[in-house]
Amino acid sequence: MPWWHDHDRSRSSRLWQESEAAVASLAVSLTTAESAAVVAELRRARRKQRTAAIHWVDALYQVYVTGLVAVVIVVGASGLVGDGQVSAGALVDVKQHGPAAMGLVAALAVFMGLRSGSRGGPLALERPDVRHVLLSPVDRGVALRGPAWRQLRFMVTAGAAVGATAGQLALRRLPGNAAEWLLVGALFGITVVGLTYGSALVASGAGIPGPVATAVGGALVAWSVADLTGHAPMAPGSVAGRLALWPLELDLIGLLGTAAAIVLVVVGMLTVAGTSLEAAERRTALVGQLRFAVTLQDLRTVLVLRRQLAQERPRPRPWIPAIRQKPTFPVFHRGVRSVARWPLSRIVRVLLMAIVAGLAFRGAWAGTTPLVVLAGLALWVAALDAAEPLGQEVDHPGRTDTFPFERGQLFLQHLAITWVVSVKVGLLAGVVAALPIGEGVPLGPALVAGAAAGLMAGSGAIVSVVQGAPDPVDTLSMITPEIAGIRTVYRTALPPAMAIIGTLPLLAGRASVQGIEEPPPVPAAFSIALVMVVVTVLVGGWVHFRDDIKAWIATAAQQMSPTALAERQAEERRAEEGREAEALAESRRLAGGDSDARPASARAKNRQPKPKTSTPISPPPEGVRGGTTAKPIGRRRDQK
Repeated sequence: MPWWHDHDRSRSSRLWQESEAAVASLAVSLTTAESAAVVAELRRARRKQRTAAIHWVDALYQVYVTGLVAVVIVVGASGLVGDGQVSAGALVDVKQHGPAAMGLVAALAVFMGLRSGSRGGPLALERPDVRHVLLSPVDRGVALRGPAWRQLRFMVTAGAAVGATAGQLALRRLPGNAAEWLLVGALFGITVVGLTYGSALVASGAGIPGPVATAVGGALVAWSVADLTGHAPMAPGSVAGRLALWPLELDLIGLLGTAAAIVLVVVGMLTVAGTSLEAAERRTALVGQLRFAVTLQDLRTVLVLRRQLAQERPRPRPWIPAIRQKPTFPVFHRGVRSVARWPLSRIVRVLLMAIVAGLAFRGAWAGTTPLVVLAGLALWVAALDAAEPLGQEVDHPGRTDTFPFERGQLFLQHLAITWVVSVKVGLLAGVVAALPIGEGVPLGPALVAGAAAGLMAGSGAIVSVVQGAPDPVDTLSMITPEIAGIRTVYRTALPPAMAIIGTLPLLAGRASVQGIEEPPPVPAAFSIALVMVVVTVLVGGWVHFRDDIKAWIATAAQQMSPTALAERQAEERRAEEGREAEALAESRRLAGGDSDARPASARAKNRQPKPKTSTPISPPPEGVRGGTTAKPIGRRRDQK
């Protein structure tokens, strides 16, 4: 697409935004119905303009390419795993406990939606819409339903894609038709999105307080957990969970979950006019900064803004009082005090990530290998919270510059608390995996795998926090643009990949149990865990010498620059010409029989300058200025 198309598109979008704000600000002179009609007509025109900016052939091509690549990746990755079908006993367990497990996913979706809605979500409007449209005498439902439907459309598409991917992975382990698993997975993904988004709209429109939303959502989650363990009757979430297992057993009761999602979305759209203006203003500012930070790949800023968006503040008083007033290791003590001030929501989130990782360990041990990806990502998210003390130091580089030691040495002392917390979370995940409920993981391999995965997840979180945002001017990428894309992928994918690699001891122990490897499960897992320890040591060395490494790379990149190379060659050429001239002068002096054997440079220092003879200067002719050179005068009045 030519460059002027992008310029015209951005210019037209800006004009539409300004015109919408202007019309909304002038709506006070109209009646409510007239102003609502004007704004609605303007929005329709703006949507037509956006649609016309992208040709339908281009849009269809983009959708086609994206969908094709996604299908190839999902099908290829699921085929490479090579997991076999579950046994008859495991299939019975899936039919018995599967609805409750999938119902827990639906309950968590409602819990997240209620909490998001109580904080002003899920909409993130543009600033002109909040400042002008929502403050004008226009029905807020008319102004908010358009953005709400567009956001819901995107989320439904994403939910269907994720659900279909899960169905494709389930097809490798469970019996049934491939088309049924794909369609049912997509339908269940849409249902979960509807429950999340609808509950968020209802909580935002009805103005449900945060504690009430947390209590209701927490009660639904606790009920689903009790149903999963068999200590409570069927939970509401388990009704929606029956839909996910239709290829195994058709149960029309599962449609009640889809119906509940539709009802929540409809009620939320009808009550969206009650959204708080203050919450919408605050959410708009934070979401705008969050999108910009995501564009810059600044994960640390994303975490800070997400905590502000969730209104997650440290406790004024720590959970555990300080034991020693003068600690031996002050940096580690600071990290401990930071963890002791975690709010309850962060503690619950870390525990939830440990439980998710433990359940994923159980599934991977039972034969579903792709679940190690879920376990690694869950532990990595928990480790990002553990790296908060290190992140505080990274956020204040001016303060670390005033310390009498290197920045890397200070960062290195912060790594201990991150690894301690992440390893404890990994051990908790191992305990969950080894619980004697159903077919669990043996305690030895579970603990070794949990410790190794937690250690690698902490290392991945350290890399994410320390590397920060990319430099505004990357000299190495400018010199060699071919590696810019590789570096972007490396920065984005390496930290979570390290956490996923940390789950390899679990697979090694499973291979030992299946008879693929000779050592027992615990030594097999421990041998892989030792490699993780070596990687952790390398991460610590990188943190300590990162500034030196960056300086060396910058110097090497500058030396590789064509301009710097040309300047060095020119300097060397001038020096060589000077040496040749001096050697030639010396040879001529010796050939002429000069008795002074000193070098030409030394004789030049003692050479006395010749006195200048003064000559009388004749007066300048008419029309010429005085001085040592003749300069014609351009103006006639200056010649007089």
